Amino acid sequence: MFRDETATVGLPMRMVVLTIVGMAGLAAMIIFIGDMSLVPKTMHADITGIDNSTTSSVLHVNNGTKNVTIRVIDIDGGPVVGATVVFYGLHTSASGMTDSNGNALVNINTSSFIVSGEGYLKLSAKASGFVDYQNDFALKVVDS
Repeated sequence: MFRDETATVGLPMRMVVLTIVGMAGLAAMIIFIGDMSLVPKTMHADITGIDNSTTSSVLHVNNGTKNVTIRVIDIDGGPVVGATVVFYGLHTSASGMTDSNGNALVNINTSSFIVSGEGYLKLSAKASGFVDYQNDFALKVVDS
């Protein structure tokens, strides 16, 4: 019934070749997955002061131009250099770029806010090689 052995003559060699090819493919996938330089890092942005005051995190409508300082750091606590930082919302926007210490100074004109009662400015930070940072409640704005 199974006397034709022509199909089995090259079978062991085929199995060896397929095993080697499969192992090479698996090794390539492991090397690719293990290359962490391809994975973007995470970062975080904090407001460190408004007009040189570190105690306030609230802006008041029609209170002039305010200088807001933001610090952007990576997951290890190191500064993120060259990140673009943007405050937006309440019909206004303002932006800045981080320096070599990870600090950015953003000038926000409080007379451009359109808010009834209170609202929030959103904060976005973007940098090459990092996952974008977003905070929808970064800075409280009140109509006093």
